Amino acid sequence: MALLSRHKHALHWLHIGLVLAVLLIVAPWLSRIGSGAALLWLFVVATVAWCQNIGLLHHFAHHLPYGPRWLGSAVASALHGLGGLGYTRARLAHRLHHAYLGTERDPDRLGYQATATFAGRLRHLFLIGPLRGRFAPVDIGEALQAMSATRRARFETQCRRDRVAIVLAHGVLLLLCGAGYAVVLAALLFANVLSNAREMAEHGDRGRVAYVDIRVSPLGLLLFSTPGFWFHGRHHLDAKRHYLDLPSHAGGFTEAANLPQLQRRGVVRYLLTGT
Repeated sequence: MALLSRHKHALHWLHIGLVLAVLLIVAPWLSRIGSGAALLWLFVVATVAWCQNIGLLHHFAHHLPYGPRWLGSAVASALHGLGGLGYTRARLAHRLHHAYLGTERDPDRLGYQATATFAGRLRHLFLIGPLRGRFAPVDIGEALQAMSATRRARFETQCRRDRVAIVLAHGVLLLLCGAGYAVVLAALLFANVLSNAREMAEHGDRGRVAYVDIRVSPLGLLLFSTPGFWFHGRHHLDAKRHYLDLPSHAGGFTEAANLPQLQRRGVVRYLLTGT
């Protein structure tokens, strides 16, 4: 665990590089092979890459990778574009989520409020999950209204640039992968569903919000994403920590009076049982 923390900046860039390599090199190569087995492997490796990308996007809401700011911003925008998200809007929504967790002003409150029943969890998972792109449905209307006219105009300009980045990123994927792009896109939608299941488990307490840490598993690290999510309760208690620092600080919770603090055995267990 100390190794992760000691080399976190290098490992973060390695993480980013591996995700980009899979999506821009391995996925096109498997697409060109075109056999049934190759397309199956394409779906598997693309799903893992998208799940890992979701973890990186989450971290970008708090920290850019170590190095020049322009480089970190460009990487964050590119990875958000590949994931079908606008960096500017996603970053604002996630920071509001941290600022107002557990209140009516939390933009993600619809997510954990939908998890009180098994039927609600399934509806949220399969109807909202594939479409919500990880950070939606969110309500940032109040925050936008509070912005000055100048800041609001700058925000909207950045959002338009983000939409262009999404089109360009998926245009590149389409050119590289050809017919295999449909498989890559299906993997993205599936990864969003897995992310949605994990998000229920890391926030939900039968429809109420809580600080939740989840027991780590090797498969979970691949399919439900990075350490920043498995120690999500600790992340909410101290969002300044790098996601690769979190395993070293997972021995116990810091006291927090406003919300319950829970340990959970797994994402799938919560989906099926709510515990």
